[in-house]
Amino acid sequence: MSMKWYRWVLVGLLLAGCWPRPAAAQSPDRLVLAFYYTWFDENSWGPDRVPDQPLARYASRDRAVMARHIEQAKGAGIDAFVVSWYGPRVENNQTETNLRALLDEAAARDFRLAVDFEVTSPFYGDAGDVQAGLRALLATHANHPAYLRVGGKPVVFFWRQQRFDISAWAAIRAAVDPNHNSLWIEEGVDVAPLSVFDGHHLYSVTWNPPTDLAYTASKFARQVRSAASRLGSPKVYVATVMPGYDDRKTGRGNAFAVGREDGAYYARSWQAAIASAPDWIVITSFDEWPEGTYIEPSQAYGNRYLDLTAAWSAVFRGSASPPPAQTSIPAAPTPGPTPTRVPTRAPTPTPSGAFWLKPGGLPAVLAAVRD
Repeated sequence: MSMKWYRWVLVGLLLAGCWPRPAAAQSPDRLVLAFYYTWFDENSWGPDRVPDQPLARYASRDRAVMARHIEQAKGAGIDAFVVSWYGPRVENNQTETNLRALLDEAAARDFRLAVDFEVTSPFYGDAGDVQAGLRALLATHANHPAYLRVGGKPVVFFWRQQRFDISAWAAIRAAVDPNHNSLWIEEGVDVAPLSVFDGHHLYSVTWNPPTDLAYTASKFARQVRSAASRLGSPKVYVATVMPGYDDRKTGRGNAFAVGREDGAYYARSWQAAIASAPDWIVITSFDEWPEGTYIEPSQAYGNRYLDLTAAWSAVFRGSASPPPAQTSIPAAPTPGPTPTRVPTRAPTPTPSGAFWLKPGGLPAVLAAVRD
């Protein structure tokens, strides 16, 4: 598709209008979030490592870069970054040192951060380490003025909580946060952990072979609401949007790409998410370069995806009209499985990039989610 199409869609999105919405979501805050990674350095940007390049190569530890990213996100209608975090250890753990600086930069710009708690962190040997990490998070970073709170409660996302079973998580929650004074958002294709957690999200909705975005969003919305009804407590449903996917530079055996279609894929992803009436929306991602899901300005796309994010965020919040009919979701193909993000190898203490695998090549996970 052409740049002419892209500009035409933006004009339609930015016209003020009335967006008919389903029943009100549980959360009073219609949040737009984005996954964010702080482990890039001068060695991250080789053409053999990433499918595109930022406008200028950078290191995540640079506070000027942090400030620029925060301002770009705010301009695009993003309320908070969800930042990958390996735990409170400082030695050989830039996710901790960079998070400290990022929180201060966010506070100076009226922006918010939440943690994506990496359960497979190399610093967590067992459930006891995870419990200690959560206790440290809630006692320190979660009390920072820039930490994201909803209804007065700090928000914590989780990645790979499947490492422990539900009974283990019940014990961790009882020890760390028995009164649910924080909001815990789990990830994956199984909503059963909602008996312990407060909300659900999928990290990825883009995989190989492609399946219908609207089907996936509506399916998990139904499952989360059904679980809330069954459990007798409200649960937060977080819908995921993505601009495309391309991890072919990672060297993974099952690497694949789903094209961006000059922004049309991103548009369909947003439309599918909004139609599912989520509490929040999370973007995968602001800066996941090795997997090609970034919306950060790049040499290939310039500011296109920040512009589209600003327009679609306004649609989600009801302050702009929906996209033109030509960008509506096409007829759904045969529903397929839904993936979850799974690490390919144990991460090193000093990661230089993302190292997980979307499960296009994991038949057991894929088969588990068919209706």
